[in-house]
Amino acid sequence: MVEEIYTFCLPDLGEGVVEGEVVEWLKQEGDLVRQDEPVVVVMTDKATVELPSPYPGKIQKQYYKPGEIAIKDKPLYDILLDSGNGLVAPEKKTKESKHRKKQFKEEVFSDVKAQNAKKIKAIPKVRHQANEWKIDLSLIPGSGFDGRITESDLHHTLAKQKEGFSHTLHLEGDEEQQLVGIPGLMAKRMDETHIPQFSYFEQADAVRLIQLRQNIKETAAEEGINVSYMPFFIRALSLTIKRYPKINASVDMQAGKMIFHKQHNIAIAMSSPQGLIVPVLKGVETLNMSEIIHAYESMKSKSLAGKTSSADMKEGTISISNFGAFGGEGLWATPMIVEPQVAILGVAKIRKVPLVKGEQVVVRDVVPFSWSFDHRLIDGELAAQVSHYYHDLIRDPGLFL
Repeated sequence: MVEEIYTFCLPDLGEGVVEGEVVEWLKQEGDLVRQDEPVVVVMTDKATVELPSPYPGKIQKQYYKPGEIAIKDKPLYDILLDSGNGLVAPEKKTKESKHRKKQFKEEVFSDVKAQNAKKIKAIPKVRHQANEWKIDLSLIPGSGFDGRITESDLHHTLAKQKEGFSHTLHLEGDEEQQLVGIPGLMAKRMDETHIPQFSYFEQADAVRLIQLRQNIKETAAEEGINVSYMPFFIRALSLTIKRYPKINASVDMQAGKMIFHKQHNIAIAMSSPQGLIVPVLKGVETLNMSEIIHAYESMKSKSLAGKTSSADMKEGTISISNFGAFGGEGLWATPMIVEPQVAILGVAKIRKVPLVKGEQVVVRDVVPFSWSFDHRLIDGELAAQVSHYYHDLIRDPGLFL
């Protein structure tokens, strides 16, 4: 039985596509593959496609690892063919032709590596982002594997460009005030954020929540605690995280990983003598309703006393902002996600609105929610599921006692 090696090259995927990122190998070296069975998933600027094997055989060699860029018409993988399956090999099976084929493959693979060494190495998503930000990739030293340019490299380059060029407007009579301390830290954090975020809005019936708070408020008053709605929003958010842990994660684009956090460290926007700050209530997943009320009260007292330190505002895994507490009649917002978090919840003021119940219009207390999600990790379907689940908890808060 004569065996033959066939080298599969990245084919022409149309629309001027000349390269693609190897996303996943569906078959590993040594695996058997049938004709037309998918072997590898490749992503281009246009689409993500599964490339099938043209012949049956055994995968002998993969030329790229997941995350690396394959080049059109260059070797992608080798498949060991078996003449026993009736396949007509691309060349006559002779020792000489096998030697020539092996030599040719070595030369081609060497050429691929040489081209890769000279060409700009970046996945399609990074190229697209660089084009939007008008960044010349040829001027950036890549920090990724094998010199590949990462999203982090783009952010650093953009930050340097901002340092060298200012859009600041200066007019006669202007007064300047230095951004220092916590306001300066928050401004810097926001300036560093380049998250592709989108928002989702929903409102929930708050009648039972109001009743529950009133019942607990009477008991807490004996301890000198004025219970607000925020502890209930915090508790519901922690329970939502348990159901949908993806919203309590971080994205490491350079390593190509998602990091799921077991701790529910909820950052909470609140006023202080230093301005608006975002201290972090840590380990919420271990606290019951009563413990959250006391922990939040302690955090709020510390904030109002101006004793919040920078350490109190670190290690947050998700954020919540009760902008309804700031007054006004605003219904919705698009809260900004703070890296490396992937979600933030904004809560508006509870208000009475007319609602249709069956065939009647009734007046009910409702609370509007405004979510912002990192679209790299959370798609529209998951966002809706998260919001609906949170909505149900607020509508029936007895579920989280």
